[in-house]
Amino acid sequence: MCIKIIIHHYGKLQQVKTDFKVSTRTRLSVSSIVVGRYGMIMIETPMQDRLLRIIDTCFESYIMNAVDADRDSYSVWSRQNEQFADCGFWDFAGQKEFYATHQTFLSANAVYLLVADISKDFSKKTYNDMLEENFDSIGEYIDFWLDNIHCYSRDVHNASIQCNDNFELNPPVVIVGTGIDKIPLAKREERKQNFHDHLSKILSVHAKRRHLRKTHFLSNKFPSDNGEEFKKLRSDIFDKAKAFNNWGDNLPTRWIVLEKEIYRKISEKKYTMSYDEAIQLATDCSFPNLKQTTSELDSFLKYEHDIGNIIFFVDVKDFIVLDPKWLVDVFKCFVSNQYKNELINMPEWSELEEKGKLSNNLIVKLLEKVPHLSLMKHKTFVLQVMEKFDIIVRPKNDEVSKVFYMPCMIKGVALHDIIRAIGADKCYKTSWFMIEFDFLPPSYFNHILVSFVKEKRLSTKKDNQLCIYRNIGLFDINDARTRVLVICLSKNAIAMQVLQWNLERHCYSGIKSKLIDLVRTMKLRYRINISYTKKFKCSEGKCFENDGRVDFETELAEIEYRCTEHKNTHLSKDIFNSWLTALLNSSSVKLFSRQGSIGTDNSTVSPSEKTERVLGTSFFG
Repeated sequence: MCIKIIIHHYGKLQQVKTDFKVSTRTRLSVSSIVVGRYGMIMIETPMQDRLLRIIDTCFESYIMNAVDADRDSYSVWSRQNEQFADCGFWDFAGQKEFYATHQTFLSANAVYLLVADISKDFSKKTYNDMLEENFDSIGEYIDFWLDNIHCYSRDVHNASIQCNDNFELNPPVVIVGTGIDKIPLAKREERKQNFHDHLSKILSVHAKRRHLRKTHFLSNKFPSDNGEEFKKLRSDIFDKAKAFNNWGDNLPTRWIVLEKEIYRKISEKKYTMSYDEAIQLATDCSFPNLKQTTSELDSFLKYEHDIGNIIFFVDVKDFIVLDPKWLVDVFKCFVSNQYKNELINMPEWSELEEKGKLSNNLIVKLLEKVPHLSLMKHKTFVLQVMEKFDIIVRPKNDEVSKVFYMPCMIKGVALHDIIRAIGADKCYKTSWFMIEFDFLPPSYFNHILVSFVKEKRLSTKKDNQLCIYRNIGLFDINDARTRVLVICLSKNAIAMQVLQWNLERHCYSGIKSKLIDLVRTMKLRYRINISYTKKFKCSEGKCFENDGRVDFETELAEIEYRCTEHKNTHLSKDIFNSWLTALLNSSSVKLFSRQGSIGTDNSTVSPSEKTERVLGTSFFG
């Protein structure tokens, strides 16, 4: 479940000096997102008392009815007193298919409420199918969401921006423990303490625990018994919102007027707008010289997009999504099994699940399921946005037919079954090159996989089926199809290996560098804070297992290294020679191993610096 609350407060008019005088108003904005199992809520309001009242009404009722909630709404528009609110329920559920879309709606400027049923056994498997493997416990479920949120923290070393005076990390996370009514009164305090102890043990000394604030324990069934706790929770949300650095930004008055007009459109159930309509609306709000340039309008739309109010892309200007909940419902049309039974007679549905192929006929049928959203009118735009978010892709192999593929909807297939299906059981295999992350949001591998699908030809099986699967892709490196790249997702790692049917040995440093560049680009594009290390694994190793993964410096330091997966030794050069721009002979390895560094005192040079002096920086991509 996820609640997103954006708070607006309009202060008195001010004048600021720029190149020309612009009337500005104070505008306060923050999002509060509640992550949990059942869905998402979005609430918007300009005033504190309105915020507390709306949270009181919507949050309590949603927590009580979250299991059955699909979508509801509440909208108020008043020109007289400028009091307005918009509340909608976003039912994302917990299926793993949605992990290709969740990150789209998360934000750094948010207060997160993490909801967990504390009446459940901490060690029992309760959340199924959220990844390829189940979460083992509520603790893992909480740990997973904290990892996701931690990706949006800024530079950990920049305490002045990142942390408040108590060295707490932003964005803040408030844990809400539900199900307190299921626990006998005499055991509630003990249960609360056990919950805190278990949580502390899971998080250990990791920096992500610094996102945590106060924990609130509530009853889903009897909210009246926890009235004071609900009040404390509402006040807690508002206090955390006020603590953000961007609280109280001054914006041009015409921006705020245009923003209010957008909310009026939403209250009239108009969820999208053409760019031409936006120009006319901005003109009515006194935006200057729009016939000559739309730069200020684009700046406004980009600002609203960045804070999560709208969805707008400069290169996809056909429509502007005024209410992101509309996009949520669009995603639900595709990334869900809710219409599976209704479409059971369509072979295209089976093709989607088995091959990932999204035919035009199936697209039309799915969009027709929600006529109130007028999706057929927006069909081209919807597909463009889904392409933009890397949810769907046109493979390089299939550019003529213009068929889309949706990797996140393909049924999971084991890698060894895929290898067997293409007859690669006994072919030569390079070592594995891996990028191992402290945490990798599942949706971001989808971005990596789609990037490769756009640029490289997918391999095909005997039935001409493209070798694209959930979290796995196989690509032909050469026209003879004697060299095939495997790229796949492991837990918090991206792994690649090349299968070869010829006797030649090749270096694939270019592919390695492309993967590293994609990860760097991804960090910048989505403004996430993730760290990673480059690792290798022997050719027969299982990429999904942690055992046997070694750092580059470890391999280079000796001629041989001990493989912890196979309990024997491998030649170091057999591990790294497929991924580096040149081969090292044994004497080079010995020189590095024995001397430690070249002409420098060992105590002042790090292992990576030593490595670069022997190999040169080009080896590291």
